Amino acid sequence: MSRPLLALPATASWGALGGRLALVDRVAATESFDVLARTEAVPDALHTALARGEIVRALVLAAPVLPEDTTLIERFAALARPTLALFGTHDARVPPQSARRWRALVPSCHIVFLYDAGHDLAADRPEAFADAVTDFLADPGTFLINRRAGALHP
Repeated sequence: MSRPLLALPATASWGALGGRLALVDRVAATESFDVLARTEAVPDALHTALARGEIVRALVLAAPVLPEDTTLIERFAALARPTLALFGTHDARVPPQSARRWRALVPSCHIVFLYDAGHDLAADRPEAFADAVTDFLADPGTFLINRRAGALHP
């Protein structure tokens, strides 16, 4: 079954928690949904998952920066939602080495590196980005990297 995907704007602090949750409630007319966020919108995605954890099925985080609020990441990790964090191997803004911290802090987090991609993963490697996200969202519980031969390679 296809689920709605809530793609959060890439700007920081796109609204107060009440505004975020009003949007989430509109999307959540179905049983569950997935959340996609990149860089500055990551804290919004984590807050959304915490506030509506019963209906947020999975999170996709592109070039994610760890929030400064350590309690936020700890609370999210305890929620144990399937999470995919994508990193570009040539990203100067969010270096791929930061993936280690995500994996250490969020055990339910799958890490995928998109080779030859900079900070804008979807623009730099659109096919690889789409393949990774699609495969993950198809079944986050049994996520396999590279179901299709060569999907993540240039």
